[in-house]
Parts: sequence; structure tokens; C-alpha cells
Amino acid sequence: MRRRAVMGLIFATLAGPSLALQAQQDMTQARAPLVPRITSVDQLVPFARLVLQRDFIGQRLGWNIKGGERVLFSTSSRAHPWVTEAFIRALRELNCEVDVVIRDRPMAVLGFGQTGNEEWASQVISMMKERLDQDFNKKPEKRYGFGSSGGPMLRNAGIGLTEESAKYYDVIVGGGNPIGGLSGVHAWTTPELLASVGTIYPGEIMDLIDAKAWAIIRNAERVEITDLQGSDASFTWYPEWWEIVEGTHPEIKVPGYESTFGSLRPGRSEYADFAGHIGGTPRYGAIKQTDFKGKLTGEITQRGLVPKLTLWHDRGELTKIEGGDYYGDLWREALDLTKDIQYPGYARPGTGWIMEFAFGTNPKIIGPMEVEELKGVAQRDPMEISWGFPRDREGALHAGYGTLGASWWGMLMDMPVNHYHLHLMFTTYIVHTRDGRSVKLVDRGHFTVIDDPEVRALAAKYGDPDEVLKTDWIPVLTEDGKLRPPKARLVSYDEYIANMPFRMDDPRLTYEYSHPHLDVLYGEERMQYYKPEEYLEFYRKLGQIPVKRVTEN
Repeated sequence: MRRRAVMGLIFATLAGPSLALQAQQDMTQARAPLVPRITSVDQLVPFARLVLQRDFIGQRLGWNIKGGERVLFSTSSRAHPWVTEAFIRALRELNCEVDVVIRDRPMAVLGFGQTGNEEWASQVISMMKERLDQDFNKKPEKRYGFGSSGGPMLRNAGIGLTEESAKYYDVIVGGGNPIGGLSGVHAWTTPELLASVGTIYPGEIMDLIDAKAWAIIRNAERVEITDLQGSDASFTWYPEWWEIVEGTHPEIKVPGYESTFGSLRPGRSEYADFAGHIGGTPRYGAIKQTDFKGKLTGEITQRGLVPKLTLWHDRGELTKIEGGDYYGDLWREALDLTKDIQYPGYARPGTGWIMEFAFGTNPKIIGPMEVEELKGVAQRDPMEISWGFPRDREGALHAGYGTLGASWWGMLMDMPVNHYHLHLMFTTYIVHTRDGRSVKLVDRGHFTVIDDPEVRALAAKYGDPDEVLKTDWIPVLTEDGKLRPPKARLVSYDEYIANMPFRMDDPRLTYEYSHPHLDVLYGEERMQYYKPEEYLEFYRKLGQIPVKRVTEN
């Protein structure tokens, strides 16, 4: 059994955020953090060790290494050799037995240099057409890689593990675990990403930010959404959404996942999503009265920056997609190919459902930056950081679409669920609560619960709360509404460490979740709530499995 520390926090009462912090948090002013001049692996090992030792909770990767475990470390040649060596050395310092696999294929994470193009989009559509010409309810002989987030894998998966060989390892860093459990692809592909403040940001501060946000969203009745790039939408948060989360809805059940991402539990709707991923719309399934209406406009997608993309909605679905170049073309064709397929758990046919509107909670996550000394340097230039990477920055938003609630059926049958993203950096999100209040939860990209007195009191235990809670990375928003990377300054490693908002040797950075309510979501049971056959049988009885093409009434 893994030991969990359960602590009670006593918060000091403060008058509110300081004027200095309020000035710092003007989210319309571009900024970037100091960037360390990394000259050796030695400088990276302390960061790698903290990541390996901390708990894995939601969006925050960690592997809970105590020392002496048998570890498979799987990475890609896209990662800088110093990053790979830092993790290996940190594991060996922790007396772990380490086997290493380095693949030549790109890493399947929001990390360094993830891009898309017309060739990629064409391949995705070709694979969709090929799969949809076959029996929907029979697993195809050919492996496509559909059925979960994003598009299919367009390359061979490379080295795989059998269930028997995987059992040899206590922990697998880098994915590839066929038996579930603690596994994840590390996201730090450059020395500068690994050595960023956001990589080791105090988990208990983010836990409290999460809790404050969920207390507001759980009481939401109506939401209004705008954005400095042109978004304007609204929707009602009907009580039935929470029945889906709690597993009590009579016509919609969604799969729980076998890992720390599996936060769906009966009667536990106050934490309806995983840590660091605050759900600003209901997730999974789609009730008949869903009424999300309006437009979302942006440039950031899962495949990087594209020309302006505008998504129009009615009744919770996409009705029109404008712009977006090759990515918009891909999305439009994918929707057309699946427009008359009735996926399990959805009120009407199609894969244009909005089912994710998630905010990040870490104020120190970074994105693309201009650093003069690193321009053009292979595996080092911060301009090549994916525009998708800062989705976990506090107040940053990614809107996701598709039929992800049917993902178990989709993965079993290798069917596309069309989970595509649009990311927004300057959202304003106003919650009208059931008890008559109006709360601006996000203000032009700033998560306002960060200014809460209790959050500031906790941050003060680590350092100056103004610096601990300051948002480090804000992109340039041009006069014509386009995003550009901010400029950053390279400094010596010693200067960088001296300017960090908390001490690198603070033992609390080796995060163990500390709130008792998280036991239900991330405790030892880590159970699979809906077994695949239970999920499939539920929809067989409703007549939605076998899945077929239908004509909407």
C-alpha cells in the first residue's frame, strides 16, 4: 500500500490580493519568465527527481518513486539527450533498476514541436473513410488507433510490451503499459522545459485552486463566455449533467478510466474531473435539452497554430466551422463523415458535440517564447514549444469536441470519436449560480480564485505570494487579434535558481496529495467503475448498440 499523508490546513485571513499582484495579473500584457542557461545534465537532475518522486494526480504527472523500484523508462529521440540522461541519473540515485527504450518516432504528448500539415490531415481522413466503410460493430483486422482523444496514430507504435513482460516493472515512465496502473508519457522534451518553475510547482496550491473553482462550478446554473479573440457563447448547466457524473442518469452512462484520470464515482460530483483540468462545461454524453449556443474563435489547435478558426454552435453541437486552413478542412470533413452515426450516450447522431471546456490551474506553465541566444538551436529553441503545451497554464482554456463519452466502445471497435480541440488564452467565464450570484471565474485568461485569501495564505508558506502566484507566460495579442510568442531573457542557472519563487530544496515539492476528499478520486482503490461489458450491456438495452447510421427526426 502506498502511504498517503492526510493533512489539515489552517488558513490565515487576508484582506485580499495585493495591488502589486493585481497589476501583475493584467492578462492582456504579454510576458515570459526568465529562462535558465542550461550547461550540463547536473542542473536538470534535481527537477527530474522531484517529478519522479511526486504523486500522479490528474494533469500533473508523477511516478511516486520511493526508491528501489524496477523502472522501464521509455522516451523518444525528440527529447534532448540531457533530459533523458537526467531522468536516468535521478532514477539511479534513487536506487532504481532502470531499463531504457529510446524510440525514433515523435512523442505523443503536448510537448516540443508537435505540428500538423495537409499531408497529416489527408491521412487521417483517408483512414476514417476506410474504417467507416466497414462494420461499425466488429473490430477491424487493421489497427487504426482511433477511439480516444485526438486523431489516429499515423506511425507504427514501435516496441510493445506483453502483459507478462510488463509485470516485471513496478513503474513504467513513458507509457506502453498494457495492464493499466501507473504509467504516463513524460512531457519535458527540452532542458528548459524540464527546468521550468511550472514543472515542480507546489501541488497543494493547485489542489486548493481546484477546490475553490469546483465549489463555484458545482453551483452553476447559467454560464456566459467571451474571449478577446472574438468568442461569445452561453449555456445552461442542467442538473441532469451531474447525474451523468455521479453515474445515476437513467439513459446515459460513461466509462470510468483505469488510472488516476478516473474520477467518476457515484455521489461524488463535487470533483467531476481530474486535477489541473477544471471542467467549464459538462463532460461526456449529451442530454436532449443541452443548449450551448454561440461561437468560439481562436488559433491554437492540437496540431499547433492555424489561421483564425471560428466554431459556431447550437443545441450543444457544432453547426458551422469557418477558417482554420487544413485543420478546419479536416474537422469539417470528419464531421460530415460521422454526421448520421448514433454513438452510445448521445442525444442525436454525429460527433460535433461540445464535451470539454477545461481550464488549467498552474500559473507557471510556459509556452513558445523568443530567446535570442537559442534561436534555431536544435531541441533547444523555445519558439518550437508546442502552442498546445500551455493548456495547463492557469486560466488557459481548451474546448474539446466529439463523442469521447463513447470511448470504450470506440476503442473496442477502433472507431473515430473525433475529439478535436480549440484553445483560448484570453477567456472571460461568468457563472450565474443557483443561489442568485454572478461570479467571474475567469477574467481575460486569469483564474480569479488564485486571488482568494486562502490561496494567498497557502502560497505565503512557500514565499512571497505575489511571486508564487504570478502568471509567468502570456502570449502577445496583436491589434488584429492574433497570437505571437513573447520575448524571454536567458540568464545564468545560478541567477535563475536565486529568482525562483520558492526554494528547490523545499520538501513539500515532493508532492503527496493532502486533502481527504481526494481519497475517493486518487486513493488506493483506483478502481474501474464501469467495466466494459457493463457499459456495452447498458446501451444494448437502450438500443444504441449495435451502433448504426440513422436519420435524425
